[in-house]
Amino acid sequence: MERYLLIATISSIVFYAIYYFFLKKESFHRFNRFYLLGAFMVSLLVPFIRFSVPGTASTANFSEFIAYIQLPEFTVFAQPNAPSLWNITNIFLSIYLLGVFVFFILFLIKLFKISLLIIQSKKQRKDSYIFVEYDENMAPFSFFNYIFINQDTYNKEDNEHIILHEQIHVQQHHSWDLIFMELVGIVLWFNPVILLYKRSLQVIHEYLADHRVLQHGIEQGAYLNLLLRQLTLQNEWMLGHHFNYLLTKNRFKMLKKHHYSKWAIAKVLLVLPFVALLLMLNCKKTPQENLTSEENNREQVLLVSDDGDVITFSDGTTLTILDKPSLVPEDAVIEWADEETGKTYQWVKNDPPLRKAEVMPEPVGGMETMYKFLQGNLKYPQSARDKGITGQIIIEFVVEKDGSINDVKVIKGVDPELDAEAVRVIKMMPKWNPGMQDGQPVRTFYQIPIRFSIN
Repeated sequence: MERYLLIATISSIVFYAIYYFFLKKESFHRFNRFYLLGAFMVSLLVPFIRFSVPGTASTANFSEFIAYIQLPEFTVFAQPNAPSLWNITNIFLSIYLLGVFVFFILFLIKLFKISLLIIQSKKQRKDSYIFVEYDENMAPFSFFNYIFINQDTYNKEDNEHIILHEQIHVQQHHSWDLIFMELVGIVLWFNPVILLYKRSLQVIHEYLADHRVLQHGIEQGAYLNLLLRQLTLQNEWMLGHHFNYLLTKNRFKMLKKHHYSKWAIAKVLLVLPFVALLLMLNCKKTPQENLTSEENNREQVLLVSDDGDVITFSDGTTLTILDKPSLVPEDAVIEWADEETGKTYQWVKNDPPLRKAEVMPEPVGGMETMYKFLQGNLKYPQSARDKGITGQIIIEFVVEKDGSINDVKVIKGVDPELDAEAVRVIKMMPKWNPGMQDGQPVRTFYQIPIRFSIN
């Protein structure tokens, strides 16, 4: 959850920065409206978008091989000796939930105040609009198909202009934008740009309504004078669209803008590289399938004894302990006698593991048996639990031809203690049914994600 909130927040900030520096001063308001809405929706989805990009085996953070076959995630839950309400995770969670509660209550209060005004005021339906007439000294505003106005404050011509302006808000469904941002703002209340998105959308709504009013043939000077006369009126209904909302010189400038330059259109295209860059930063790097010739020749070797014992060494271990070459020719069979035990050992070249076999290996007794084994043996290290360390570890291993588990490696780690515990238990797993290729057992890669979670 922490990763999701962090990436969603950063993405929303990046998207808003693009709007602020490239699009804010341009007059394509319809595009800007859908850009802000779309950008925020995408920022909510970006944490779920993970692309795998190829990298080299030498620079990848993972091991030399990445298996394509991955088991479902297994979660290890901490069982604390005594429940504590004051660990860091619970403190932050409590603060977050408190914020959600407070902003949700504020949202309900806004809805209640508008509902109360509707109930207490005189209403009149005209076509698809419901006009709510009040006596308070407030600026006219709209909320969905409700148009709130004190018609006694204005002359007939001004009333027509104001009503037309608010009808455009209703026709273009601007209230849905504000409700969406309110709801998102409840969940992501800590996001510093939520308020900027809301205000920018409200401004764009006013730009759209202003331009639409002028397209109906209303004289621009008279319309600007009407806006100026609204300065003394109050703006309380922040869920609605106010006729005099954010009366600044920018709004007057936008009223005079009817066309945009080629450079403005180019700015829209500039958005795409930023979006691509943001998605790239959320990518994960995986090694290339095709290794270099030297890496591809680094096969493991099996040390096979005359009494059937099988001992596996990595290349480095082989060189250190037995002083044998790490690269064995295809047709070479090297024998070595242990003088102390009297046993004769034979070096044979081992087949590289497959990423995918015709028949994939599976635990004896099925996946349920394997997960019961993990559940009974995986323990949450006490020190990691006390520090609140959580996360997902990806373990890679090889299922040998005889079904034994070998070459257990940490592909993606979280903490040395948690990593070591996951490796320890995977090495203990009982034999599997081996993978099969062309009717013969083969060595096969497999992965399993193990998540350590305190909650």
